[in-house]
Amino acid sequence: MSNIVDMSAEQAIPASHDNHQRILVVDTDPSVCWSLEKGLGLSGYAVVSVNDARQALARVQEEQFAGVLLEIMPEAGLTAEVLSQLLDQSAPPSVVCVSIDAPPPIVIDCMRRGAADFLVKPFSLAEVRSALAKAIGVQKETTTNSLDAIEVPPELSSSLLVGVSPPMQELRTIIKQVAQTDLNCLIRGPSGAGKDVIAREIHRLSRRSERPLIKVNCSALPEHLLESELFGYEKGAFTGAVSAKPGRFNLADGGVIFLDEICEIPSNLQAKLLQVIEHKEFMKLGGRKSTKVDVQIIAASNADVEAMTKDGRFRQDLYFRLNEVCIWAPPLNSRREDIPLLVKHFAQKYTSFSGDKPFTITGEELTELTKRDWNGNIRELESTIKRWLVLGKADTPTPSPEAPRAAKPTPTTKQSPRRDISPEEIRQALDQYQWNRRKAAEALQISYQALRRRIEKHKLDQPR
Repeated sequence: MSNIVDMSAEQAIPASHDNHQRILVVDTDPSVCWSLEKGLGLSGYAVVSVNDARQALARVQEEQFAGVLLEIMPEAGLTAEVLSQLLDQSAPPSVVCVSIDAPPPIVIDCMRRGAADFLVKPFSLAEVRSALAKAIGVQKETTTNSLDAIEVPPELSSSLLVGVSPPMQELRTIIKQVAQTDLNCLIRGPSGAGKDVIAREIHRLSRRSERPLIKVNCSALPEHLLESELFGYEKGAFTGAVSAKPGRFNLADGGVIFLDEICEIPSNLQAKLLQVIEHKEFMKLGGRKSTKVDVQIIAASNADVEAMTKDGRFRQDLYFRLNEVCIWAPPLNSRREDIPLLVKHFAQKYTSFSGDKPFTITGEELTELTKRDWNGNIRELESTIKRWLVLGKADTPTPSPEAPRAAKPTPTTKQSPRRDISPEEIRQALDQYQWNRRKAAEALQISYQALRRRIEKHKLDQPR
């Protein structure tokens, strides 16, 4: 008997009308099928087993099953697509997926498609019975909480970044490399994509993690206050300065300062910030001597910084100093496979919002969330889960007719596609981002496909 299924210490359970359920086992290993037929039969189930996807689909089309144990083995044609076909029936069964190897992307894909649970071989018969009982019971109540089956990979347990998609794996690699240096970083990407989380992750992994991370939102303070907030002031520096005050750079000494919305800094402060970067010192308002400081600067912006440097709104020399390393925060629509993990993360983070009410999400609801266009990115998804926890999962109430309708804001990060881009501009963008075509396309404000076509058209297929 295969050791994939442990039947030790199992005893027969008398069958009854209530627990006599029809189960279909789909597994390429005949010994597993035999073990489950015998073991689940002793538990009161009526079990049918098949060894491939074709037979499984034929049986569910001809007969009705309460549950299916589906092995996921892509090399044998047993894929998540088969799961979707099993569930695409007039009376779909509850499906518990099993696999001898279950990397997070496969598990998340199966749960997103509507699997009730996911078991990893080897498993015990008790685990199978428990999963089936829960799956079939949940099917009757139509309250499947798909979040329960989504497991956070161990390597993400301490990370501030949630996600296993290729863009997130690439992002983690870059962050680990940057965290070992004191290079200044410019984090770019659309609003709501988690640029502040990236900054906190760099700080967490850096040698400066024992020292503070000081955040400054440059767009939230008026110009006359921003300078004093950044650099501090001496007593008597201006009316109302009754005592000296340290600036954010003082507080960040030895650590990291995060300058969010860096492009909102006025031109006179840009020059002073450049001095801090170049000479590691600055002068307080009303001060008579320079203050030395040791900080790593992380800046962030969702603006087109290159365009701002061209028209003089942002100093080019400051841009080069801040952009020693450029990190792109991927938009949520480019990493949809991370949405189930993010939903579970936010549901747990804000669990107190739901009070005593249990919060559940069905497989269908989770699928719908992964299909939405999240133009507000992670921030929009987070707000949605908060609202669901408090108000339930009904659509957002429509404003009353009397209420004035706010004008739809024009996104600052989306502009009409540019069609007059010269080959030299394309070459410069590719060189700037080390021929990372995705980042170059974002900088040029065109799609990846459009960039690829232009590279082929102008024969720019080799970096200089």
